[in-house]
Amino acid sequence: MNIIYALTNYKGYFESKYNAIPYNSGMDKKLLEKHFSVLDFEVVFIPISEVINYPNSFWGNKIVIYTSSEDIGYYYKNFIEDIIYYLELSDAKVIPSFKYLRANNNKVFMELLRHQINNDVCNNHSKVFGCYEEAEKISNFLNYPLVYKQAAGAMSEGVGSIKNQKDLVRKLKKISRTPNLFRELWEYGRSIKHKGYIRESKYRKKFIVQDLINGLNGDYKVLIFGDKYYVLQRCVKKGDFRASGSGIRNFVKEVPHGLLEYAHLCIKLLNVPNVSIDIGYNGKSFFLIEFQCLYFGSYTITYSDSYWYKTENDKFKFKEGKSVLEEEYVRSIVKFCNKGASTF
Repeated sequence: MNIIYALTNYKGYFESKYNAIPYNSGMDKKLLEKHFSVLDFEVVFIPISEVINYPNSFWGNKIVIYTSSEDIGYYYKNFIEDIIYYLELSDAKVIPSFKYLRANNNKVFMELLRHQINNDVCNNHSKVFGCYEEAEKISNFLNYPLVYKQAAGAMSEGVGSIKNQKDLVRKLKKISRTPNLFRELWEYGRSIKHKGYIRESKYRKKFIVQDLINGLNGDYKVLIFGDKYYVLQRCVKKGDFRASGSGIRNFVKEVPHGLLEYAHLCIKLLNVPNVSIDIGYNGKSFFLIEFQCLYFGSYTITYSDSYWYKTENDKFKFKEGKSVLEEEYVRSIVKFCNKGASTF
């Protein structure tokens, strides 16, 4: 029997689940064990802090799945990143690869990965900045209106629009502020003591700036688990452009022609077993707005009464029926593993 090692957090939880009991306790580990066993896989749960208890050589070619974290300040997520990168350097078959953990709740790195994908998928332009001053230098050359996004945040938190250059100054300073009065006074003293010294920026929270896509009335949240596609349409509130967090959502039985094919191209390029994708559509073109390859919300699969599935002849068929998150997660992982060594 094949073995998969699943790394749990300090609470003993694995991954995320919308309606978990107790609250925020992740997927049901007993269900995961059951569904892995049916597909001839044994899952071994290990606290992530105990990875170091095994010799480095142990992890070579071992299949490892893991969880992420949305803790305040992302301190524990930072620790998880250390462990997963170590495992990847130790030649473990980490699913998904470390770069997608780095992109989880990190819109700047997500944007850099999005930039790597071909232009047929990523056709909306953006820029990334590590401080306000970097954006200010090119503010005269930007095409307004724009969208800004803080690196961290969900449900449209830290996301807004920029109307003009004056608006850019006010809003980007606000979202990038890194207050430290003692350090600022120290830097001021340095500037007096050392002629020509440039003080450290007071605005060093990273962020991105994107073109505002015209003609969007919302977006489509598409969750893909292997060959199954779950779609939730999210609409914007009047006078707003943000679909995430609007609360206006509908499960749809008809989707724009080409949407599922576009979503399939996205997961193929990302090369992951499951993914959450936010896709914009203005009536002419599709836009990959954001994606998450682990620890994403499961509302769409949990409450959907139907899904699309991809047939062997690359056609999409619609089917009524409920799905179980743990079962579909396991199916997607096993299918990914069975694709062979070229997968990793």
